Amino acid sequence: MTDGAKRTSVFGFLKNIVAEDVPDNASARPTRNTPIPAAPRHVMNPIVHKESPAAAPAAPDAHALEKLEARLQAACPAPYIAFMEQYESLKEDIADERTRFKVALKTTHTTAEQVLGALDQLLSVMQKAKEEFTHSFDENKQKKMSAAQEGIVAGEQLIASSLEQIKAIEEKIASLKTKHETDTQNMQDESRRLDAILGGFNAAHAQVTRRLEDQKNRIASMESGKS
Repeated sequence: MTDGAKRTSVFGFLKNIVAEDVPDNASARPTRNTPIPAAPRHVMNPIVHKESPAAAPAAPDAHALEKLEARLQAACPAPYIAFMEQYESLKEDIADERTRFKVALKTTHTTAEQVLGALDQLLSVMQKAKEEFTHSFDENKQKKMSAAQEGIVAGEQLIASSLEQIKAIEEKIASLKTKHETDTQNMQDESRRLDAILGGFNAAHAQVTRRLEDQKNRIASMESGKS
């Protein structure tokens, strides 16, 4: 939207009002020495900016809104302050918005061009505030994202290292199981071999013992028969 379009959307009735005469019965009221009033909630609000939301519209952040409003207060040009104070003070006496607008301009010796210029100045202040915030936000986001990314990479490396350790442990366990099975089988084989040796010895011993006993018995028998 061009600057001209912005001005039309905010003060579209200016060109019609400025050309008219101020009614004779519209009495001027002196400006008040009061804090700057908040911008009226209608088409005259100079700082309404709505961006298309990506999903659901975000609610204004209270802290950010307070800071932006304070920045506007500090940057408000004197003609705009005088005009807005007078415009607000005439609400109870002059219901017609256009008439109230003209009276506020006339009684504060302010022109529509001055008000529009002030609004352009305030819009520039808001633009600068957004640029400063965006720059700071982007830097902070980059730092946060970089730190988060580093954490993610470190985590991935730790996971990979742990998986390698797990794999090595699993391979070690598999090797130990194989060795355990081999050792068990070897022990069983050795036990059978030893049992066979024992059995062979016992059989040989029995055979020799039986032969000796047979000889002994025969000799004993022959000796007893001789007598």
